[in-house]
Amino acid sequence: MKKLLFLFSVIALAACGDSDDGVNTPPDVPSPRLLTVEVGENPMQDESAPSREMTRAGGATTTATLSGFTMNYTDSWYNNFKKTGDTWSTANWPTTVYTTPIDFYAYNGGTFYWYSGNPYVSFTAEENVASMKDLLVATHKSISFNDNNGHVSLTFDHACAAVEFFVYNEDGASYNVSSIVLKNVCKQGEYYYNNTGATPKWQNVQTTTNYTLTTTSIDKLSTTPQRLPCGWLYLIPQSKSDITIDVTYRKAGGTTSNTKTLSLPAGTWEAGMQYTVNIRIGGKVNPAS
Repeated sequence: MKKLLFLFSVIALAACGDSDDGVNTPPDVPSPRLLTVEVGENPMQDESAPSREMTRAGGATTTATLSGFTMNYTDSWYNNFKKTGDTWSTANWPTTVYTTPIDFYAYNGGTFYWYSGNPYVSFTAEENVASMKDLLVATHKSISFNDNNGHVSLTFDHACAAVEFFVYNEDGASYNVSSIVLKNVCKQGEYYYNNTGATPKWQNVQTTTNYTLTTTSIDKLSTTPQRLPCGWLYLIPQSKSDITIDVTYRKAGGTTSNTKTLSLPAGTWEAGMQYTVNIRIGGKVNPAS
C-alpha cells in the first residue's frame, strides 16, 4: 500500500502588545509549523475469499488513482485537496491553531452533513454505468494540531460494493442475448462515520433505479463465463432481496424472443467487497453468485 505525505504550513500569530518599558515590541511570530497528512487505503476484498485483498476492481478508486478529496474537521469547514504529481495541497487551509481535540473526516464524493454531532456523507450512485464512481471515506479521531507532532493519518475505506456480471451458455445451443437489465437497485443513501456494531453505517438507503448491463447484442456464448461490457458497478451496500435481472434472448435463427426475470441469491452487497454474478443461458436460465 503506497503512502503519500502532504505538508501544509500553519502559522500561529501571538497577540501584539507593549512592553513594560513602553517600547513597542514586534509580535512574537513563531516559525511555520508543519501539519503532515498521510493517506493510505484498505483494499477491497473478494467475496469468494474474504481474506484476499483486491487492490483494484476494474476502475475502483485507490490512493494511487485518487484525484482529490475533501476533509472536514469542524461542523463548517471544508478543504479541497488536489494532487499535482505526488504533491497534494489545498488553497483554504486555515491559520487557526486548535488546541482542543478535533475529529477529521475525509471523502471523495457526495455531500457532507453534520447532524447533531453525527457526521455523514449523502451519496447517490450514478445511473449511467460508464460514469459510476467508487466512494472512499476516512476518519481520524480526537487529535489536535499540537498532538502527534502535527501528524494526521487518514486510511480510506471503500464505502461501496463492487459488482461485476458474467454470462455463459449451459446447454451448447446457440443464443442471441439482446438485453440484460439489473432492476430495483437502491441508488441513494447516507454513510455515517461514527456508527458501529448494531447501528449500520449506511442508512436511509432508498430510491430504486435500473441499470442496463449490455447495450449491444451478444451473439456467441460459450460454456466459459464472459464478462459483460458494463464492467464494474459501484453500488450502495444493500439487501439483494428485491433486486432482479431481466434477460431477453432467443435461439439463433429463431424469431421469438423470451424475457426471463431472475432473482439473485439471498444476502446483501456489503461495503468494501467485490462480487461476481454469473448469468446462465440455456436449459434453465438462472443467475448464481
